[in-house]
Amino acid sequence: MDKDEREVNQAPETAGAPGEQKAAGKKKGFVKRLGALLLILAVVLTVAVLSTMEDGRHFAALRRWLMYGESGATEDMYVYSADPNNRFGQMKEGLLVVTPKSIRLHRDDGTTLYDLPIALDAPALSVGREQAVVCGVGSGTLYRLDGAGLLETLTLDHERCFYTARLNERDWLAVTEEKSGYKTAVSVYDDGGELVFSFDSHESYISDALVTDDCRYLVAVSLQPEGGVFGSRLLVFDLEKAERISDAPIRDGLVLDLAVTNGRVAALCDKRLTLSTLEGEPLLDHAYGSLYLHDYALTGGDFCALLLGRYQAGNICTLTTFDLEGQTIATLEVTEEVLDMSANGKYLAVLYSDSLVIYTRDLQEHARLEGTDYASQVHLGEDGVALVIGGTTAWRFLP
Repeated sequence: MDKDEREVNQAPETAGAPGEQKAAGKKKGFVKRLGALLLILAVVLTVAVLSTMEDGRHFAALRRWLMYGESGATEDMYVYSADPNNRFGQMKEGLLVVTPKSIRLHRDDGTTLYDLPIALDAPALSVGREQAVVCGVGSGTLYRLDGAGLLETLTLDHERCFYTARLNERDWLAVTEEKSGYKTAVSVYDDGGELVFSFDSHESYISDALVTDDCRYLVAVSLQPEGGVFGSRLLVFDLEKAERISDAPIRDGLVLDLAVTNGRVAALCDKRLTLSTLEGEPLLDHAYGSLYLHDYALTGGDFCALLLGRYQAGNICTLTTFDLEGQTIATLEVTEEVLDMSANGKYLAVLYSDSLVIYTRDLQEHARLEGTDYASQVHLGEDGVALVIGGTTAWRFLP
């Protein structure tokens, strides 16, 4: 009986153990979830604070550090063969190098992701978000690529050729091409390569075309005789309605380059810089006057930049930034030779003969790299990292 009584007395205690263990497990699980929640909240709060401090510059610096390492550092990332006809573009997978004979995508570790043979006398390169387009200017061949390789090849018949090919930030492609019976044909393809819009121009030549980043409009540059000389007009088409919504003339200027940012059209001309709305409302008409155009950058997030000089050759220049409403932000007198300029986001990169300076939009120095030596080009990324390009090597500079 004593043995049975002990078993009976112990039974309730043994039966209750699993319940206690389950409760303890729930408590531990709750503590873990609470800790994870607090960690997430801390990260979100940190990101929010960094994003609001100094227009998000601290967050951008943190992101660059996580991706590339120590700020202010440089490293030879890519090596390639020297060719005066090289064209360069940044893709997420690495550096795209285009020559008349090949398209190569170089990875950060020094390897080549792909090497595609081509035959283009005058290749032009346009890079979007995930894709790139290589077009033979004056030829009938166009290559569309992504980080894995060739997506498609567009080929025109022997009597036709491409003039321009541009990708927007969402990989929508606008091409201008020769077409029998018309002065120019313009086509728009979505990011999957499907034709979504086209028109044939029999009244005027179309020298350039670009799809806006929201993929709703096409902006084209028309060239037609006015008063015995060629003049430029900006034509804007609604892609969904397939109709033209504005037609704005540019007085005394041939458009050399074009950019569309936040509904504002920046047109760089041989004699002036203009800014206008998609509806054709003029915002800026900055004539060069007696000054000479030395360089420019149209693709800042909310600004563009212009470098004008007193002499056609020389180092005495004025660098000016404009906001997208046409107002002057800042000016800077430059006495060093400028080799290249690139704008992206809130920054402007200026490559001098032996240094690289990254400025804010108000032309305050943000970062500097000395000893760039043989570099001739600079590409500023969306993350604020500058890709410095030389004859046979390219490297990153982390502000």
